[in-house]
Amino acid sequence: MNKPGGKLKNDGRGVSPVVATIMLFSVAIIAAATVGVVAFGFQDGLREPQDPRAFSDVETTLGSEHRSWGGWDDREGDNAPRGDIDVVRLTYQSGPVFNGDDIGAVVVRWRGASGGGQVRFLNPARFGKDTAQIDHPDESIGEFCTGDLRAGETLTIRMVHNRYQLGGDTDQEGDDPYRYVGSGQNDIAKNGDSDEPFFRVNNRYPVRSSGDRPIEPGDTVEVLFFGPEDEQPISRVQTTARVFTGDPAERDKGSC
Repeated sequence: MNKPGGKLKNDGRGVSPVVATIMLFSVAIIAAATVGVVAFGFQDGLREPQDPRAFSDVETTLGSEHRSWGGWDDREGDNAPRGDIDVVRLTYQSGPVFNGDDIGAVVVRWRGASGGGQVRFLNPARFGKDTAQIDHPDESIGEFCTGDLRAGETLTIRMVHNRYQLGGDTDQEGDDPYRYVGSGQNDIAKNGDSDEPFFRVNNRYPVRSSGDRPIEPGDTVEVLFFGPEDEQPISRVQTTARVFTGDPAERDKGSC
């Protein structure tokens, strides 16, 4: 105890715990603030969760249709085992409206024991009517249109390959694999026979194809819908490819 009028003495034993406690609180506050900044910075980069979208009655049918162009099966001497248009059909069962202009791309991927590949339908609104075709660079794609897909409506994706063709600009050559090619019959349409456009161009659709080969029977086929930034798929669906077992129908695509 200090005497009256005497000098105060420093009591280190009483001060040290207080200082230590203050320092611990300070470190904890700084650490929490740092974690908060990192967390909020990370959160800002995330997208809002998408509303669930469900599909049903998904099927991939190989060769159910063929082009009206006479050379589509000349490599086989008019004896092609099936048509040269592979078709993916699916029904949009439930979810918000798919606005065509809000979809950056529709991608069809496949894989099997002997390889795989993919076809990308870029939204035609992302290029333009004067854009050059990929396989026919001297020609433009012409007018284009997109549509909206609502619950209960069907979607049909058509992809043309060069497995049987001869006499065209996109014939298979040398050791190149057979592939899906730019064609006027490449198309994404709505509602079956009414043939309404979802992604459509009036001339040849410049699809981007890559991989070892076109789809084969038994392949696992996946359809992905990407948003405008092509970052994460906003919906995907999967099925198994099968061969069409009848006479293929001649395809005559509608216009925009």
